[in-house]
Amino acid sequence: MKEENSKIQGIVNELVSNALNAKASDVVVHIKRETEDNTIISVKDDGEGMDEETAKKVHHLLNQPNLTEYEDYYGNLTGNPMSSSGLNIVGMLVDEASVDSIEGKGTTITVFRRKK
Repeated sequence: MKEENSKIQGIVNELVSNALNAKASDVVVHIKRETEDNTIISVKDDGEGMDEETAKKVHHLLNQPNLTEYEDYYGNLTGNPMSSSGLNIVGMLVDEASVDSIEGKGTTITVFRRKK
């Protein structure tokens, strides 16, 4: 459970960091453990928001195959340098994500994680 908590904390830290970088003055984090193995994390901010194209790119980053599937698709990644943004890494740790953003008003990112 400690390792899982660390992963959840890393996801939250990255999403909050992105909200603050978007000049948010109000950031709300909601974490719900539906079961011991299923967690929903939502971060809502009143920052700059994203245009539609940027929101689509973020959605794509967050909905990539998780790390286990990624390794299945592309072989063993151990020792290979990865030039990934924090959102790439979050995308590898979550199973599904939604991005709701209005330019000039803010963004809500919700991610679903199933413990492997």
